[in-house]
Amino acid sequence: MARGSRTRRDRRRAPEHSRPLAEEDVEVFRRDGLLSKVIRLPLVAGAPSVPIPPPPRISLPTHTAPAAAPSVAPAAAPATIRDHGQGPHHDLCLADGTRTRITSAGLVVGRRRSSATASDPSSPPRLELEDESRSLSREHAHLVVDDQGIVRVTDLGSGNGTTVRRSGGTTVELVPGAPFVLGIGDALHLGGTTAFLQEARSSP
Repeated sequence: MARGSRTRRDRRRAPEHSRPLAEEDVEVFRRDGLLSKVIRLPLVAGAPSVPIPPPPRISLPTHTAPAAAPSVAPAAAPATIRDHGQGPHHDLCLADGTRTRITSAGLVVGRRRSSATASDPSSPPRLELEDESRSLSREHAHLVVDDQGIVRVTDLGSGNGTTVRRSGGTTVELVPGAPFVLGIGDALHLGGTTAFLQEARSSP
């Protein structure tokens, strides 16, 4: 077949180019329906290059340690309890919260002695209190609880006497040497010192 007599189909075939394709070449391919057959188009010489932006950075979630549990304030220290002996007992509670155990061994309440003296093992325990007014005798009163849990107080011949104010409001002045039965909630006035009879608490 002569070169000049090429069919239209041959003329539509994409020519091989030894030079880079220009825009008019791309238009020819598009017009003739050959653009879909172009796999790779060479860049035109001198065409500006377009920078490809880097892929976006994705910040990964950070794992934080769980919050520490809130600190709990320590509980207030319980009132001091002086314990003497076993068996039925009650507490003698002072104004500062100090509680002293009253047992069958007995308890002598008095003013603190100026010098330490050796205690007699056979004598009952002592509760010695500071008393600048000296209204409290060195051995002011004796308290004891029996097997039935009944508490009795005896004034030991103190200089300023011992008075009991009952929980109902009645006031009784004790006769020295005569035991007097106390009830829970009774106030015991020993000179200028006041104490209350309370139910026994467990030792801390």
